[in-house]
Amino acid sequence: MSTDGQRWRNLLIPFIVITVDRITKYFALAHCRGGCSLNSFLSLDLTFNRGISWGIFNHTTNAAFLAVTTLVLIITIGLVAYTIRCWHAGAPIWAELLVLGGSFSNLFDRFFHGGVVDFILISYGNYSWPMFNFADICIVLGVGAMVFDVYKREWNKS
Repeated sequence: MSTDGQRWRNLLIPFIVITVDRITKYFALAHCRGGCSLNSFLSLDLTFNRGISWGIFNHTTNAAFLAVTTLVLIITIGLVAYTIRCWHAGAPIWAELLVLGGSFSNLFDRFFHGGVVDFILISYGNYSWPMFNFADICIVLGVGAMVFDVYKREWNKS
């Protein structure tokens, strides 16, 4: 496949991630404000994460902190994009593209909603996982695949 064709195909991954995430967040914003239990361990309830991963520092109202976390997110997205461009010439980059798509969609939330729209809650009894969204799933899968790839390359060296 031509380089241009491969570039367009690679853009499809973040486009799909962003599109699905935006659609699910639109649904959450429209229908999940009061919470909705789907079964004993899965429910949908709208929240805006103004902090960092897993809701850490979510309840801060410090504008400087919010600006710094957004700036760090922008820098991280830039570094992932740079990594894709410079280090993976010809290599499969789907994991990095999952991270990039999820990060862009969450960044969109920070600018337009004042925090990341989270709405999926998994719980069992008194235990619950921090709320998340589709973009978060893609980011975790992408980072996990990148870590696995590094370990696989190191394993093959020995």
